[in-house]
Amino acid sequence: MLEVKNITKMFGGLAALKGVSLTVETGKITSLIGPNGAGKTTLFNIIAGSLKPDSGEIIFLETNSCTRKPPYEICQLGIARTYQLRNIFPNLSVYENIYAGLLKEHHYNLQEHEQRIRDILSFLGLSEKASRPVISLAPLEMKFVELGRALATKPKLLLLDELLGGLIGPETLQICEIVEELRSKGYTILQIGHEIKPIMRTSDWIYVLNEGEKVAEGTSDSIRQNEEVLNIYLELEE
Repeated sequence: MLEVKNITKMFGGLAALKGVSLTVETGKITSLIGPNGAGKTTLFNIIAGSLKPDSGEIIFLETNSCTRKPPYEICQLGIARTYQLRNIFPNLSVYENIYAGLLKEHHYNLQEHEQRIRDILSFLGLSEKASRPVISLAPLEMKFVELGRALATKPKLLLLDELLGGLIGPETLQICEIVEELRSKGYTILQIGHEIKPIMRTSDWIYVLNEGEKVAEGTSDSIRQNEEVLNIYLELEE
């Protein structure tokens, strides 16, 4: 579904990404892991259009180059994202936040749109809180609202930036179940994560970045046993 070809991005004299290439297969959960500063969110921002690469290309659905398209055009192609830092409208209701995801559409069908929002609210367990301001919700529910807004755009590819992070055990399990159910519904997912256990649980394929370079890729089992990956994470703990 997505092919990232030799993406390089410089910030002044700092190389945030150095010729990174990867692919995301249709119907799979692909994960991007690595320490802080590895270039994960920079790559997400390039895929989603909020940053432009210095070189390289992003190909979506084999024929659509979205390398330098603005974010709204990339969203219209079928790529939606969540953010590592909370990016919602805190004083609007849950319903209004999710409804904002419909604004990308050229044709307006009130009945169809309202049903889509109701389905998303039900799927995320937010139906009873639809009228509440988002600022009154728990952190997990806020994550669900942002995910709901992304789902409202009817994406073919979901970019999830740290959706699995910053939660307590039962909440992390709940997020994992949601992500796995999205895969079962046919969504293709590219996710960033720092917390290894939920990433290992949900991923079909994992890429590891370090200092702007891809250093490993493989299944969860192969990444667990990769000495270079283990050394990277052990160094962080020293």
